[in-house]
Amino acid sequence: MAVSSLVRLRGLIKTERTLAVLLPEAERLSRLDRRLGELLPAAVARRCRVMALDGSTLMVHCDNGAAASRLRSQAKSLAVALSRSDQPVQTLKVKVRADWSVPDKPEKPGLGPAALAPMADLARTLPQGDLKAALEGLLRHHRGSGD
Repeated sequence: MAVSSLVRLRGLIKTERTLAVLLPEAERLSRLDRRLGELLPAAVARRCRVMALDGSTLMVHCDNGAAASRLRSQAKSLAVALSRSDQPVQTLKVKVRADWSVPDKPEKPGLGPAALAPMADLARTLPQGDLKAALEGLLRHHRGSGD
């Protein structure tokens, strides 16, 4: 669970007393997920999420078999690294759950100089107003992003 997701979840849970008991568990799982992410290469960490801690068994879901295989091969050393006195982890149970993953956003190509130059010329000819302001904002955005 991403930190920003936990912050939003924390706000929702605090307003609902019956759900407030879930907050410590959500925070504990978030800490474990963050620690697991620090132990793994970034490409693998993005594909894995801590789902539960059942006794001393850490349940981890991966969105593909390659990431799951990597975790299974390192399960013992990861369990040792994740274990603490207040939260012992003896084993990892890894499942492939391809249905929960969110695909990465595709990289959007920016506007190149060939498109920006005529737009800048047009912006100079427009009278003051919303259209000119919008076009100038678009130009700033594309020039500022390095495209």
